[in-house]
Amino acid sequence: MAQLIPRYYAVNMNTARHFSDTRTEEGRVRFLLSDRCVQLVAEGPGWQHCSEHGSLHEATQLLAFLPQVPQQLYEESLHDLQRRLALERAA
Repeated sequence: MAQLIPRYYAVNMNTARHFSDTRTEEGRVRFLLSDRCVQLVAEGPGWQHCSEHGSLHEATQLLAFLPQVPQQLYEESLHDLQRRLALERAA
């Protein structure tokens, strides 16, 4: 998987924007939005995950089932995502 990530970014980062980026001592979770999908990028010591989804809801559902994601990182990433969604709605 580590070998796929640079190529993945080279292809997709021109049209994606960071929507949420959560960092803890346990790892990092990012939600990136593009015109065609939501990208979930999660990583921590010794593991990485990268996937595309049709919606933020689908991406957060998958995040809940990734066994490598510690509970605290999961909860903080959802909190950050909810805060960002509230800001987008208020704008």
